[in-house]
Amino acid sequence: MTLHQVGGAIGIALLGSLLAGVFRDRLDVTGLPAEAADTAGESVVAAHLVAERAGSADLVASANSAYVHGMGVVLLVCAVASLVAALLAAVFLTDTEDTEELVPATADARQ
Repeated sequence: MTLHQVGGAIGIALLGSLLAGVFRDRLDVTGLPAEAADTAGESVVAAHLVAERAGSADLVASANSAYVHGMGVVLLVCAVASLVAALLAAVFLTDTEDTEELVPATADARQ
């Protein structure tokens, strides 16, 4: 149970960090002061607030585009991880025992 919770928390943290990094890299903050650009790079909501104060429709469009791209990257990473997990499960969790040996030949179906 603990391993499951720790793994989930670490996975969320890694995927969140990936999203934040991709968002920050794709966000176009040209023409903004350094402090406003740093604030806009914190989150999509922060970018929208900075764009509202600066009156920049381009920043809103860039923030939306950067967020969607970041989510696409995160979902792609999740898909690859799921595929790898499914392949590992198929390889290591295959049933090698013959199931006919587990059921006695004289078993009565009414029992």
